[in-house]
Amino acid sequence: MSQRKFTNAKIVIFGGPGVGKTAFAVRYITKRFICDYDSDKEMMYTYKLSAAKDDITIEILDTTSKPSDDVMDKHIKWGEGFILIYSVIDRSSLEETMKVQERIAKVKGTEVPAVLVANKCDLLPCRDVMNDDVQTTAGTLDCPKFQISVAESSGGVLEVMEELLCQLKREFVKNVSASTPMLEKPKSKLYSMKRAFKKRINRSHSDTF
Repeated sequence: MSQRKFTNAKIVIFGGPGVGKTAFAVRYITKRFICDYDSDKEMMYTYKLSAAKDDITIEILDTTSKPSDDVMDKHIKWGEGFILIYSVIDRSSLEETMKVQERIAKVKGTEVPAVLVANKCDLLPCRDVMNDDVQTTAGTLDCPKFQISVAESSGGVLEVMEELLCQLKREFVKNVSASTPMLEKPKSKLYSMKRAFKKRINRSHSDTF
């Protein structure tokens, strides 16, 4: 891996119809909430995040509500991190995220950067998914869980993205460390001192003759 800095992230958003996938992406990028979207339309967003050391280019793939298995597998292979969104007023949307988790595990394994997001928590009187439901309906991926309202504010969205980006950076560092050849790894201070001492010894021997 030639790239040594975490400067790019590919994120895929999965979720059933009407859970707020597009609203989540637009809220993160523009800080605005727009509720009217076409759930059958796939969108790609690119956003440049100004970080302390380096800017990070974030590519966000907003998937359709019911992609085919082949399309889903293609998206999973492309993505590096995954946001699985369900609506607390739609129990079937939680079950849909469980199916997606199984698909991700099949394609990439269970240790992938991912978050499970419960959206529409502002609609508590209409709530159809309780906290116990999420715990008992354990998914394949052991990922952090969030309860947010994209409609109310961008705060929850930012927390979700911050967590996922932290996971992605940890994964990036791990992969870079694993792919660094032994010869490229920095020599220890003791090794450098031994080499310098050996050079001085050789030089003194050559001066003697």
